Amino acid sequence: MKHIKLLILILLLVFTTGCVSYSELNELGIVDMILIDKDNNQYVVSLNMLTPTEDDLKSNKVYTTSDKSLDKCLTNLYLESNKKISFSHLELILFTTNLEKDDYDEVINLFFNRSDSRNTFSTVITNPKTNLENYRKDDINNLININHENEGIVAIKQFDDVVKDILEIKNSYIPKIDDKDSIKIDGYYSIYNENKLLTKDESIGYNFITDNIIKNEFEINDINFKINYSKTNLKINKNKININITSTYQIMSNNTKIKDDKELDLLFQEGVKKYINSYLALDNYNYFSNLLKKYDYKYYKNNKDIKFKFNIKISSNKINNSNIKGDDSYE
Repeated sequence: MKHIKLLILILLLVFTTGCVSYSELNELGIVDMILIDKDNNQYVVSLNMLTPTEDDLKSNKVYTTSDKSLDKCLTNLYLESNKKISFSHLELILFTTNLEKDDYDEVINLFFNRSDSRNTFSTVITNPKTNLENYRKDDINNLININHENEGIVAIKQFDDVVKDILEIKNSYIPKIDDKDSIKIDGYYSIYNENKLLTKDESIGYNFITDNIIKNEFEINDINFKINYSKTNLKINKNKININITSTYQIMSNNTKIKDDKELDLLFQEGVKKYINSYLALDNYNYFSNLLKKYDYKYYKNNKDIKFKFNIKISSNKINNSNIKGDDSYE
């Protein structure tokens, strides 16, 4: 397995940088993770660097430096490691909550001025003064993917999508993790125009609005609902926002006397609307204002203090589940 990883890495470098020898590989500092923090008006940058040899990938080593600009930080890291820094194998970048709008502008400029970065790596928000050595890229990406596929709180956010969000709507939501005791997911964290942590319900509401729900479970009135499929169609017509959602669900447990599918549908739809309304109450319509600015700039420009009107329509279908716990008489 280690030899396969080395071969894949060499092939990547050959295709991105041309023919390379092992001696040239040893002169490269191949980075797979970056952590960017801010402290006392200075950037604190940590790189997890891999060094290939003829037989294997050496144990990774973390280098950390600080300076007034990201470019100077990379220069310092080059001098400290004595290796040419390569982002061709970058898979994860972590930002801390200390970063502000201007800092993200500098991050974007840094990566878009480099030719060795694919900009499809994952992005994560974490706490200040975090030690990069506590993280493993695969653990974090897997944690987010599993959460997305089962709970729907967050989803992987690639760097190029973050840049697109910032350019188009001046805001982006990135998964936030906490490593106080063990690595866990807090929810989405809003960056650029505002720095704010969303609750888990607000994060799920955002995923519903942006058509990013795979599965989710929630309980309402002693009934446990499990979403198996969800599709969102968002339409913007001036200040009118139509949110149309089609979902299928299962009843995982039912401790009530409610058995009628229509009544269950109404309860399910109520639960989904609670998620969406929790996000709408938080947003202050900034997200939708920026969307309107993108799709109908003339209306946006000619109307101040736009009051949005939301129409949430949910079409749901219950799927029978032979493995339902408890009373199964409604099957």
